[in-house]
Amino acid sequence: MQRREFQAWGPVALAALLACATLLAVWFVGRPPGTPLGFPLDDAWIHLVYGRSLANEGALAYNPGEPTTGATSVLWAVLLGGVHLVWGEAPLAVRIAAVLLLGGAFHVLTAALCADLARRMANSRAGLAAGVLVAANPALAAAALSGMEVALTTALLVAGVHALHRRAWLAAGVWLGLAPLARPEAALAAVLLVAWSAVLDRPGQPRAWLKRALQLGGPAVVLGVWLVARNLATTQHPLPATYYAKLVQVPWSETPARTWHALRDVLGQTPPLWHGLTLLLLPGLAARNQARALLPLLASFGFVLAHVRVLDPGDPRVFYTLRYLLPIVPTLTVALVLAAVALGARWLPRVAGLPLALLALAALAQAGLTLRPVSAKLANDTANIDALQCAAGRWIHDNVPADRRVASVDAGAVRYLGERWTLDLLGLNTPMVLWDPAPYLRAHPVAAVVFMPELGKPQASAEFTAPWSHRVADYTVTQFAPLAFQAIVTCQKAADPGPRPMRFDGPRFRTLLWCERF
Repeated sequence: MQRREFQAWGPVALAALLACATLLAVWFVGRPPGTPLGFPLDDAWIHLVYGRSLANEGALAYNPGEPTTGATSVLWAVLLGGVHLVWGEAPLAVRIAAVLLLGGAFHVLTAALCADLARRMANSRAGLAAGVLVAANPALAAAALSGMEVALTTALLVAGVHALHRRAWLAAGVWLGLAPLARPEAALAAVLLVAWSAVLDRPGQPRAWLKRALQLGGPAVVLGVWLVARNLATTQHPLPATYYAKLVQVPWSETPARTWHALRDVLGQTPPLWHGLTLLLLPGLAARNQARALLPLLASFGFVLAHVRVLDPGDPRVFYTLRYLLPIVPTLTVALVLAAVALGARWLPRVAGLPLALLALAALAQAGLTLRPVSAKLANDTANIDALQCAAGRWIHDNVPADRRVASVDAGAVRYLGERWTLDLLGLNTPMVLWDPAPYLRAHPVAAVVFMPELGKPQASAEFTAPWSHRVADYTVTQFAPLAFQAIVTCQKAADPGPRPMRFDGPRFRTLLWCERF
């Protein structure tokens, strides 16, 4: 009995412990002394803005008293609201640490769920392999420490597949209904999973079918209707403002190429994918002759398909791109483990464990080779954001009167640390910039503008001054080096105290702002 219990829970416990160790390794191995505490993307600070607003005002708002739909991950913003309810008055370092611990906890949960899922679908050896490979993945650990919603999304997707496999229909409906609130791409993954489960487990009686449908689809319908209703009530548009600001559908003819680029080039740098080579194992799922084994693969396929339909997978060298696709890595890892087990059992009975052993060795080798670079990049990206966006936010807080407005291109840290009403120049958090810009900008003059000259800069004028600017030497947040320079402009030299027109021109945005002296 004790041996059976160990076979059941041993892989789960080991995965959880290894996930904790990987989180510590990613945090410390490549982190230079003096690296500031923070996040590698400005987007993390945006979610903190919404979390603080939810805790303080009871609404997801970017600026006080003005609810909006700029939080793509509504569920992550809600969880950060809980962080602010508990530690909202604590020092900033405590709030940041709480967010890091929250993300780390979801990484541990994901690894444990993957171990148990693979064990249930195959055997204890498969559970051990899946749990270890997910737990020891440096990219997943770094994403959990990024302040972003990646680890939350992975946990919900794996939990949904886990519940479907156990035929726990209501639990599956809840987890898969919540997943799109963590990342919208999870909606297509949830649809494919529910549809496949409906094919595999067809209730014999109409009443049983109706009950199953309500359990699986009810939570998603309720949450989806709530989200659309909220969006309509807030902005008169059914989708989040981020969709209208930066997402563009592409022709179906480009979808295969984008999908292959996402898997081979972007995710190929993370274990266990080895530039897409291990995907050759996936046909082995057919050798299992168990249609249920396709559930993890369907979750991965649905998510990546939804992503490439609205966003270019982009540059594989930056975390900004990678984080969009990382949520499929745990389910894809489970699918690869199941395929390796099936291949060994079907075609190599004398050395049945060989394909799984080779997959594990390749993945662990890739994890070992990428651990230090991933850790170093996490630290350097965090230092970049602190030196640019966070420093600009601190300048705004210290120099701009509390009753004045500011504008910014990157609108996370400037708003959270600056604590001033902020105009998002790209329109993600103040979407009226997208839909009715002229009267909105005229009615909301700003006292300072934080901008990146390469994206758009003000026309030269003797009335404006640039009191702050900074350039980062080792910039790694994106591969577009000019973004390493940011500046702040004000109209403090204007003789007239009234709002003055300030025209910005550049490749990313052209707009006419109104600047007031302070």
